[in-house]
Amino acid sequence: MSKKIRKIAAVSALLAAGYLSVFPAQAAQECTPGGSNAHMPMTARVDLSLSGTVKKNDKVGEFFFDGPGYGTHIANCGPDSEVYGYATYGEGSGIIARYYGDIDGNPAYHVSPSGVQRPSYVYVLTDTSTGTVLRTQPGARITVPEGRLEPLKLKIEIYAAVDNPPTLSLNNMTIGAILLSPFDKNGGTTRYTYSYLLKGTLQQAPVSCNAESTNLEFRLPRAPVSAFREKGFPDAEYSAEDNLTLTCTGDVSAKIKLLSDNTADYNGKPSVVRVDNEGRNNNSSGIGFVVTSPLSDETPLVSQEFVKLADLNEGTTTVPLKAHYYRYGNDVSAGKAEATAQFVLQFN
Repeated sequence: MSKKIRKIAAVSALLAAGYLSVFPAQAAQECTPGGSNAHMPMTARVDLSLSGTVKKNDKVGEFFFDGPGYGTHIANCGPDSEVYGYATYGEGSGIIARYYGDIDGNPAYHVSPSGVQRPSYVYVLTDTSTGTVLRTQPGARITVPEGRLEPLKLKIEIYAAVDNPPTLSLNNMTIGAILLSPFDKNGGTTRYTYSYLLKGTLQQAPVSCNAESTNLEFRLPRAPVSAFREKGFPDAEYSAEDNLTLTCTGDVSAKIKLLSDNTADYNGKPSVVRVDNEGRNNNSSGIGFVVTSPLSDETPLVSQEFVKLADLNEGTTTVPLKAHYYRYGNDVSAGKAEATAQFVLQFN
C-alpha cells in the first residue's frame, strides 16, 4: 500500500516539473532599449458632440493616436520580438484600468478612474497591426517587426457606459501603455515605454424626446342643447381625455400648439376648434371644442401659438390632454359634433 502511494506522488512530481519546464521555451524575445528617448506620449484628440438618443453600450466614436513618437524609436527588436500592451491610467509604478465588461467580445475599461462610481464612457484599445486588444494586468503580448521599435498604431473605440452619458472633459488622460518588459509590481517604475493619452471633450447629447402616440381621439359624451344656455362651457362636465406618451433623454419642458384654420376665440385667442362642416349634413353649429393640458393647470391649447404642456423627466411620461365642449356662437343647433386638428410639440 505504501509503495503505491509513493509511486503516485512521484508521477505527480514529474507532471508538475514537466509543466513548469515548458513555459520558458514559449517566451518570445524582448526588445532592448535604444534610441533617443526612453518615453514618448501619443495623443488622440477627441472632440465629439453626441446627438440623438444614446443607449448604454452604443459606440460613440473611434479615434487614432498621433504625436512626436512617429519617426523616432525607443528600442531595437530582434526577430519574433514582443512588447507588452496594457490598458492603464498610468505607466509608472502602477498598472491598472477599471474593468467594465466585455463589448462585442472585447474587454472594455472605464475612461475615467472614477468611472465605476460615476459611469459615463468606456473604451476598447486595439493594436491595428495585429488586432490585439490591450488589457489591464497581465496585459497583452504584441508581436512587433524586427528593427527599430516605433509607436504602435493603436485605435481607441469609445462606448457609452450609461444611457445618454454626461459631458466628460479629457485633459491628457492616460488610457494605455506599451512596455518593453512585463510589468512587475515589485519592480518599481517601468522604463522605456510609449503612453497613450486622450485630450478633448465628449459632449453630452442635447435632450431629445420621442412621441410614441400622436394620433389622439376624444370621444365626448352626448350633451343636450339645453346644457349650452349661454356662451362658454356647458353647465355640466362633458369632456374626454386621451394621452400622449413621450420618452425623453433628460429633464425638459414640453410645449404644444394647435394647427387649425377653423377656430373661434376663447379668452381672445383661437382656442376653440369648430365643428367640421358646421350646420350642414346634420352637423351641429355654434359649438366647438377646447383642448386643455391637465399637467399645466388646464392651460387651453391655442392655434399657431405654443403653450406649456408639461414638465417632463428623463424616461417615459404619459401626458393627458382633455377636450371640452364650448359654445362660441350666438345661436346653437343640435347635430353631430366632429372636428379635426393637428398639433406640434416643442421641447426645451
